[in-house]
Amino acid sequence: MANLHGPSPTKGLIPALGGGGVRGFAHLGALRALREAGLPIAGVAGSSAGAYAAASLALGLPLAVAPLIEHVIDRDLANLFLANGNRLLRAARVQSRLFKALRRTAIDDAKRLREGLLTFYGDVHIEDAGVPLAINAADLHTGEVVVLKKGPLVKALMASSAIPGIFPPVEWRGRLLVDGDVVEKVPVTAARELGGDPIVGIDVSNPRRNNRPRNSFEVMLMAGEASINRLKELALDRADFVLSLTPKQPVDTFDYSQARLLFSFGYEQTRKSIPVLQGLLAPKRRGLLVWLQKISGRSQHQTQ
Repeated sequence: MANLHGPSPTKGLIPALGGGGVRGFAHLGALRALREAGLPIAGVAGSSAGAYAAASLALGLPLAVAPLIEHVIDRDLANLFLANGNRLLRAARVQSRLFKALRRTAIDDAKRLREGLLTFYGDVHIEDAGVPLAINAADLHTGEVVVLKKGPLVKALMASSAIPGIFPPVEWRGRLLVDGDVVEKVPVTAARELGGDPIVGIDVSNPRRNNRPRNSFEVMLMAGEASINRLKELALDRADFVLSLTPKQPVDTFDYSQARLLFSFGYEQTRKSIPVLQGLLAPKRRGLLVWLQKISGRSQHQTQ
């Protein structure tokens, strides 16, 4: 089996892991499958939840559900956004948090998140990782993709996952950074900056909504999703290969009760794709595989 945690191999896959909240646990399952198959990893890029999985691989940490659930998840915050339970009580709690947030830049101050990240990942820098690592974030003022390859890892993770309005923006060398998904759902730009190929874009987005909106709120929600989906497609078009880990049914961003199921889903789906991924590492086969997927992707867009 290839050593994924020592010096980076000269050739290997470069996974680009997109965001998706709890669906990011599918990334951990995918990376576990790649590790067990012995596929060489030349670098890894992550955005938002995908950044956590990318950092776990790059630092040689466990690719498992329990450690992240224990150290990173704020269940009180997550429960604010779940649709189950007493709706009136939930609405009152959210309204109270929103009212307080009018005097701040976010609902949550992210202190608990920072403590959990430091406990799990340690006080290390991005460039200290055994596998080349790039973290995707967004400049709040300019809308630019900001690729973080040096500097404090935990601060970079907080920037990459700073969901606007929920977590505060992160100051970074004169910039104000927020969740990388705002500008690029799957961090192909960050993966390209690591050099080498092939870039494997791994998408954990929810399936698209096909229902008609019932009210103005759903119209606004669906418009936002349409914009995000378009950004995702533009990014994935620049990847050499796309591994779709879209669940059959939508999974709420904060529904951490689904974490283990999503991990298993990502693991099993990636295992099925191992022969194709191995083929990407063979120069004579790579061109054909990339071409076939591009053609398949265009056909799907035309029939939608």
